[in-house]
Amino acid sequence: MKKALLSLLISISAVTASTTQIHSVPFDLPDLYQSSRTISNADFKGKIVLLNLWASWCGGCQKEMPMLRELQKEFSKKNFVVVLVNIDNDMRNAKEFLSDVDNSRVLTCVYDHDKKLAKAYKVIGMPSSYLIDENGKVIEVLVGTLDKEALLSLKDKIKKHMRGAK
Repeated sequence: MKKALLSLLISISAVTASTTQIHSVPFDLPDLYQSSRTISNADFKGKIVLLNLWASWCGGCQKEMPMLRELQKEFSKKNFVVVLVNIDNDMRNAKEFLSDVDNSRVLTCVYDHDKKLAKAYKVIGMPSSYLIDENGKVIEVLVGTLDKEALLSLKDKIKKHMRGAK
């Protein structure tokens, strides 16, 4: 069991190391809050983005969603945005879930029915988050549920990158 867990962690580390050298994937997807509107990665040009792929059925996604909302609130006056990419088969499940956790609509939420971004980023686990710099380069990959320690580390990276980007 320990060997299997160690192999998995090494595999995740290898994927993370190779993925951090890529640029963000272009998208143009429907807004979950206003489905007649589309949101594109071009809307965030010049901003630091935390792109989070999630599903309403994912327990870890449910657990970290309030942390992502608080992260967006904390950096709302900065050049930063959390973009949630839902991959549910039925958009209604995502909307219902978000009505509970983001009823004030703090987060930017898009719907990827065809799972194009999950395929393009070669997602190996849910949730998966990609910290993208203002030039569109992926600077951090986080696979799995954020806990408080991981959230603090992420905040430090965001702040450090903001200072370095000035």
